[in-house]
Amino acid sequence: MELSYEALEWRTPLPEQDQVLDLPPPPPFFGQERAKAALELAVQGGFHAYLVGPAGLGKHEALLAYLSSQRVETPPDLLYVPLSERKVAVLTLPSGQEIELAEAVDGLLLEVGHLDELFRQASFLREKSRLEAQFAEQQGAQLALLRQEAQAAGFALLANGERLELSGPGPVPADLSARLEEVSLGRLAARAALEVALRRLRREWALHYLNARLEPLLQRFPQARGYLEALKNRLARYAETGEALDPAQWRPNLLTSSSSGAPPPIVYEPYATAPRLFGRLDYVVEQGVWSTNVSLIRPGAVHRAQGGYLILDALSLKREGTWEAFKRALRNGQVEPVTEPQAPAGLEVEPFPIQMQVMLVGTAEAFEGLEDDPAFGEIFRIRVEFSPTLAATQENMTALGGWLQAQGFRLTRGGLVRLYDEARRMAEQKNRMDARLVELRALAEEAAVLGGGLLTAEAVDKAVAAREARSFLSEEEFLRAVQEGVWSLKTQGTGVGEVNSLVVVEAPPYWGRPARLTARAAPGHDHLISIDREAGLGGQIFHKAVLTLAGYLRSRYADAGPLPATISLAFEQSYVSIDGDSAGLAELVAALSAIGKFPLRQDLAVTGAVDQTGKVLAVGAINAKVEGFFRVCQALGMTGTQGVVLPRANLPNLTLRAEVLEAVRKGQFHIYAVETVEEALELLSGSRVEGYRGLHSRIRAALDEFARLEEGRSEKEGG
Repeated sequence: MELSYEALEWRTPLPEQDQVLDLPPPPPFFGQERAKAALELAVQGGFHAYLVGPAGLGKHEALLAYLSSQRVETPPDLLYVPLSERKVAVLTLPSGQEIELAEAVDGLLLEVGHLDELFRQASFLREKSRLEAQFAEQQGAQLALLRQEAQAAGFALLANGERLELSGPGPVPADLSARLEEVSLGRLAARAALEVALRRLRREWALHYLNARLEPLLQRFPQARGYLEALKNRLARYAETGEALDPAQWRPNLLTSSSSGAPPPIVYEPYATAPRLFGRLDYVVEQGVWSTNVSLIRPGAVHRAQGGYLILDALSLKREGTWEAFKRALRNGQVEPVTEPQAPAGLEVEPFPIQMQVMLVGTAEAFEGLEDDPAFGEIFRIRVEFSPTLAATQENMTALGGWLQAQGFRLTRGGLVRLYDEARRMAEQKNRMDARLVELRALAEEAAVLGGGLLTAEAVDKAVAAREARSFLSEEEFLRAVQEGVWSLKTQGTGVGEVNSLVVVEAPPYWGRPARLTARAAPGHDHLISIDREAGLGGQIFHKAVLTLAGYLRSRYADAGPLPATISLAFEQSYVSIDGDSAGLAELVAALSAIGKFPLRQDLAVTGAVDQTGKVLAVGAINAKVEGFFRVCQALGMTGTQGVVLPRANLPNLTLRAEVLEAVRKGQFHIYAVETVEEALELLSGSRVEGYRGLHSRIRAALDEFARLEEGRSEKEGG
């Protein structure tokens, strides 16, 4: 069946195309109702979810917009606080209190200077003097007693600073020497006792002072009692011993903070390395000595997303090798910061409790391997799957326009219609549009530049043409080679066992091209040989298509036994791997032409898969294939008879460029849709398939002759 221009015209009319639009922004996930329903369930149920769909759909943007609209209870503030120089705990405070606590702690740390002043006050100095006087009195009594004992023995007691000596005639008696040692040791012990008493005094005064400062804070921050008590004791230790205090070691380290009524935190981490996910503990190295403290704990995405949502790329989790660690963290509900492998034992950090929802985003390929892990399904219960296409409706076209306007574009009705039509062409479906909003936005950006800031129909057409022109170099070289005869292609005349098959270049850009397919037949024993496969250039699907042809030939022409023929098939001048089944129809008609020795039209190109019953099946990239042959016909000269034979099942996919449609309208190019091999044979051969001297009878006659020749050869070899 030849398709008319009216049957092929697919573009949307352009009434009032210059009207500048003012459209409302669409809801998130417009056209993706299935994905939206799944995501709503995940959010309402507090489940981890994973979003699956092709790249370019704008999944991240839509997810961020949707989650930003959620209203949940304001999450608490979370801090790391020191309980000692070596131990760190997690502290949870009501929202907004973290700044108050930090200011209060800074105030306590300033008490270091006040403590120094405290010990210069008269009341403290009097108490200190009293202790020192008691020491002096005790020491004086001991010295007086020892001096009397020394004088009785004829010796004098001399005090040289802290050192005591006996001076007199002759050696010091043993009992007097023992008394001297006893008194000297007693003086040392007493001095030590005095130091302990003075330290205790300083501590008691410091605690008395600090308790008065601390009590209001304990009432304001009861959750921080352990931390504040630890800080008080550290300040008291400074007062007692004078041991230097580093304020950085004792300030709270804020991990998350939120204000009342604010939306939940939404954290997108594109690089899922362990430190960026779980945080890290940094170290300072000075003269080869490693040191760290609570202020050097760096929060990760898990900390920042607390009480909200964490968005991760599935591919990044796999690439960075962090899936196993992340899985353990989610299953255990806690995480610890990453430390340097070569670092010495540092802080003892309390594990951080995880309270958030995780949204993994990626293509179906990114989740391969992850979904095979049984734990993945346990953790990520909700699969949010995005369709690669949307229904081509007025509603979705309007939503596309509103989405673009929300992105800052100004567009006319004509510009929106042209973008909408291009989305349908990208989807290769008349009643569907491509859902890759990021790709459509990129096209809109280029059109806006060409349109001076306004998206018009003309600007979009220019942007589309400019895109194709930028990637046309390889096709231009191919067409030049066709014109020069380097590529052996015919678009006129006929040929036995030859046909123009349509293929798509597998490396980008993906241009459609004709490929000369030849077939040769001879007597043999049920052999169908693909030269491309024998040369290692055929893929598995291609091989399946070849075997399907053999099934058709046997069922149609060799009911009583094996096919008495050897048939070889080859894509001429093909030097790259071939896969897919879209050449099945071309291979079959070429094989039948080679058997029956009837010519095929070379001004028609063929595409389509076939099954074993002879039904022609739909193929992909139909527009690229049709337009590829059209360009070759233009390069070699249009005759008015050229065209393409394609599956009727592909009619919903035909969204051809304007120049091809115009050539059809003028009768310069033709599109034929077929449902069976027989329809294609009649178009390509110009002969009937059934009836007297029909193609089937000619093929059967040729196969009978092959059988006789093969039998004669066998008898001769046997004789």
